[in-house]
Amino acid sequence: MTCILSRTRRFLLAAFAALPLGACALADVASGPAPSLYVLTAPHVAVEGGRPSGAQLVVEEFSAPAAVDTARIVYKAAPNEIAYYAGARWADRAPRMIGALAVETLTDTGRFPAVTGPGAQARMDLVLSGDIRAFEAYREEGAGLGAGATKVRVSLFARLVRMRDRAIVSSREFTAEASAGSGMDAIVAGYDAALDEVLASLALWTYEQSLLAMPEEAGS
Repeated sequence: MTCILSRTRRFLLAAFAALPLGACALADVASGPAPSLYVLTAPHVAVEGGRPSGAQLVVEEFSAPAAVDTARIVYKAAPNEIAYYAGARWADRAPRMIGALAVETLTDTGRFPAVTGPGAQARMDLVLSGDIRAFEAYREEGAGLGAGATKVRVSLFARLVRMRDRAIVSSREFTAEASAGSGMDAIVAGYDAALDEVLASLALWTYEQSLLAMPEEAGS
């Protein structure tokens, strides 16, 4: 009996001793500052002249390495080192955010009868997919600390597939860089400028390739 009481007393003391520690851990999590959330914007692409494409297009989510497939904002500290900006996040995972902006950019060209994201329950003629090869801020060695020392690199490798025969119509890599000033807002502006250039080029290329992939549908 004495042994049982002793074990019970030790258990209760351990449980009560753990309570303050657990309460502090939860309080620390709850009271920590929320990260600042950032979004990027889609460029407006004017397609001058030319006939509209008759191809309905689906944009699949681009694949990305684990270090980029996140809402964290990447800073490539060295060729073999990945870091993230503290206290800042994208509003969504980078691949999903880029995919949504690609859909918006292609739709705004006004050259496609329909452009949707993955999972659309509709007939689609062409599929745009690919890989995110770079989505990062970085600083060149010896660049110093002045304005423009930090740059942003965005690189997408795209594939356009015709659904009826599963043929790869064309593939191409799109890369752009932009200078970024100091401070998180300036870093995000650099990301926005580089991605805008890539998406604008991607939209024009997709339109041109769609005409070649489905000439019988063009202008319909």
